[in-house]
Amino acid sequence: MEDDNQEELDRVRSWVDRLEKFAWALGDIDGDSATDFANNALEALQAVVMPHIVASRTPAMLLALEAVVAVTQATTDVIVDWADTPDVRDRYSRATAHAHLKAALDDVLSGSKRWLTEGLPATDEVEQRIAGAAKQMQEAMELLGKLNAELEAQDAEAATDPYGAILIHLDPSRSDAPIFEKVCSLTEDDHKRYRDAYERLRKMLDSELLGHISDESDRFLDQLVSILKDLQDNRIGIFDEDAWDEHRRQVRSALISFTSALQSHEDQTLRAVRETFARKTPQEQAVLALFTELKATSFEYRWLLKMRDALLHGDINAFKYDFAARLKGENAVNVYMDRRYMFEFTKEERGKPWLKRDELENMTSDPGVLDMIKKLQPLMGPLQEKLDRVLYPDAGVDAATIREFLARYPEGAEGYRALQNGPGFTRRNMCPPLSPLAPRVLAFADGFQGWED
Repeated sequence: MEDDNQEELDRVRSWVDRLEKFAWALGDIDGDSATDFANNALEALQAVVMPHIVASRTPAMLLALEAVVAVTQATTDVIVDWADTPDVRDRYSRATAHAHLKAALDDVLSGSKRWLTEGLPATDEVEQRIAGAAKQMQEAMELLGKLNAELEAQDAEAATDPYGAILIHLDPSRSDAPIFEKVCSLTEDDHKRYRDAYERLRKMLDSELLGHISDESDRFLDQLVSILKDLQDNRIGIFDEDAWDEHRRQVRSALISFTSALQSHEDQTLRAVRETFARKTPQEQAVLALFTELKATSFEYRWLLKMRDALLHGDINAFKYDFAARLKGENAVNVYMDRRYMFEFTKEERGKPWLKRDELENMTSDPGVLDMIKKLQPLMGPLQEKLDRVLYPDAGVDAATIREFLARYPEGAEGYRALQNGPGFTRRNMCPPLSPLAPRVLAFADGFQGWED
């Protein structure tokens, strides 16, 4: 009898050790949300315990069973709380769920450890507690099953209503986090119509190619400002040729990038019009005419484009620079187009009547690149608007479509607008996939009535 008692104590001690290790390893279990973590922890514990459960009614089996029951009930607490607590601030987080499950497991272990010093519970008590634990397990599993059935029903219902107009706003009385509310449902056709109209307007407004030109212009200017600042702060020695060469290289790279952005703007705009309307169409001819007109009327545009060709295919040093640190007077930071080099570089050009080479011969000095960029900048916006008229002739219709979408929101509702792209707003998937809509695009659509003749 004493030997049997010692064997059972050893089995209890083994289970205590096994469950303590599990409790300490809870932090390693996957799951970003409280519910995912709790479910994964319960599955992990069941994998540890259930293969060793036998029909015997012993203290060791009682310990194993009560551990599973405790974690099952704690997991149920987390799931019910997450589902039924409206304020996210009051719900279990992963950290608090971790603490809750560990406390439940520690409570079971605390009582079981006393058996090792105070003696094992009586057989009648073990049988009663095993019966009670089995009943608790059944009730917890039934509750989890009911909850899962409800969640699955919610998911199934949400799958039938995957599109909608969403309002994202703040309400400190309800939550510290942004609140996502579905203002109305949308059919798949309306969803696609609104999304496509928005994307066309966004693409037109962003004018990403024009933005690229502006970015590269800023980069070129930043290089000149950097040199000027280094001169003012005496960070470059007058005779430090390595430092000067490095600055020249950086300016040259920025100039290549800027002039390439100009060429890319033309090339990709032509590709876009050909993809949309095909070659040899009135739209393609209109775009070609707009670029040709700018080359013919703007000295700066045509020669900055040709500088790009010269820098890439001729002499990478096809420009002049004046980076001078002066002991008296202001420091000089200037970049010039080498007009003599450009005149020679373009002597084989044919079929480009807009390329007026003679104007270079008639000049008395090399034009400053920064001055050329400054004179060109005011011309690019009007050019882009003319291009947009060709590329997006139905922008007025798209704007009206977006106004129709905006009218679905309550008047005066503050917050961001978004399109719902899939099922959600369920307990399992509280936030569905969304496409936030940029306020600048919505504001443009609200006021744009179409191209004026």
